[in-house]
Amino acid sequence: MMKKSAFLFIYVFVFLLSEAGLAADARLSDFSGKSTFNKEAFMASAKTDKVLRIGLVDCIAYALKNNSEIKIERIEPKLKKEDVKIANADFEPTLNLDMNIRDDEDRTTNMLFSGGDTTVTKDIDVNAGIEGRLITGTEYNLEFLTNRNSNTSPFDTINPSYEVQPKITITQPIFGEYGIFICRADIVIARNNKEISQEDFEDLTMDILSKTKTAYYKYFYHIKSYAIAISALARAQNLFEINKARYAKGLVSSVDLLESEAAVAEKEKIVITTESRLKDAEDDLKFITNLVDDPETWNARVELMDGPDVVECDINLLESLQNAFNYRPDYESAKIDLKNRDVKVKVAKNDILPTLDLIGSFGLNGIGESYKGSIEQTKLAYKDWSMGAKFSLPWGEGDRANYRQRKMEKAQALLAFKRLEQDIILDVRNRAREVETQRRQIGASMVSWEKEKENYTAQEERYAVGQVSTHDMLDYQDKLAFAEFDYLTAVVDYNIAIVDLDKAEGLTLVKNDIILEE
Repeated sequence: MMKKSAFLFIYVFVFLLSEAGLAADARLSDFSGKSTFNKEAFMASAKTDKVLRIGLVDCIAYALKNNSEIKIERIEPKLKKEDVKIANADFEPTLNLDMNIRDDEDRTTNMLFSGGDTTVTKDIDVNAGIEGRLITGTEYNLEFLTNRNSNTSPFDTINPSYEVQPKITITQPIFGEYGIFICRADIVIARNNKEISQEDFEDLTMDILSKTKTAYYKYFYHIKSYAIAISALARAQNLFEINKARYAKGLVSSVDLLESEAAVAEKEKIVITTESRLKDAEDDLKFITNLVDDPETWNARVELMDGPDVVECDINLLESLQNAFNYRPDYESAKIDLKNRDVKVKVAKNDILPTLDLIGSFGLNGIGESYKGSIEQTKLAYKDWSMGAKFSLPWGEGDRANYRQRKMEKAQALLAFKRLEQDIILDVRNRAREVETQRRQIGASMVSWEKEKENYTAQEERYAVGQVSTHDMLDYQDKLAFAEFDYLTAVVDYNIAIVDLDKAEGLTLVKNDIILEE
């Protein structure tokens, strides 16, 4: 059993979670949108009689490796991870560079002082700065402003002149959007959504895995049902051959002969029906394991290497409920969604509050005959500062309506969450009860089957000496077949019930030694 678990873990890890698996997915289709479906390959394999021997571990690996739903869903956490980066980008600095050239030629009204009838001014501005926002809501802007000015006026003592101005501007919210929680709201929601997508991916994987195991057990069931039908047919044919020989000797009537012959025909019908159901179950297994997508396996005859075990499973309802509330992905997703609802309510409430921002700036000035000279002249004595405030009050009804919506959505989600808890309790209880019922069915049906086998052997001996009629012998054959069929049904239903209980408890991946990585 340990070897199977280790094999399953390695198989799934390599093909489901590695980057090589992603590369293989990308090769399924080219960028032209053309399908990779090869009709000729499928038709060619239809001519062959291939046998594929696989076990439950193989089927799980096939299902997880090639399932298109998993391929789609596994991308979602990666998308949500990028959303977290996008939300964090609000607090990343931005580098700004700008340049502006201005040439201004004006006619002057004072020719005496201007030195001519026109004044020509040329400005070149080259500015650089870094701006951004801190997690506290503080906005900053660090600037380094430069200007080169030249003109035709004879009165400027420095011409051309060079000016530089280092400057910092700070905007600090006092209330309203102030606060680390409000500033980080988008990041928190993005991270929560990433966790939800991971839980959804786990839930989908659990569902696929449960369906795969169920399809495997049902195929096993139909294989054994077909074998039981074949055995029943063989017993009926054997009885018919005995009656033919006896009829030839005048030991039985034509009624006995006709009755046994009719029983053979009836058993043949059952064989045909069970064979048809066997093929359907085989197709269901191929579909869930994606074997139908492979031209080498789509038409192969599947032989199972192992079957369901009859292992005693002790059920503790309280422990099962605790597992469900600790491990079920849908419950974890619902809890995370409630956290998002809380964040959205607080943000919406903040939006209806007035805002007050303090704005302050401080800079230095320097003017010279060159950029170097202007930098040398930049001193604290030539400072430039300002201080102010900005007040805003939401006036319309839109923000208040949004706040009311967020509160109603939170209440709605909370009701759905409580309903989910109730559904989980009922689901786990019903699944646990089904496991216990099927466990008892196995014991009862096994005793019944053993007794029917003993009884049939005894009745065969009595029939050989003419103490049992053909009609009664056919009834004993039917009872034996039904008893074997009931035992098979109990074993398969018991294992399927365990699969359903594992899923209800959220332990499907744990029980099958499967680890999903981000």
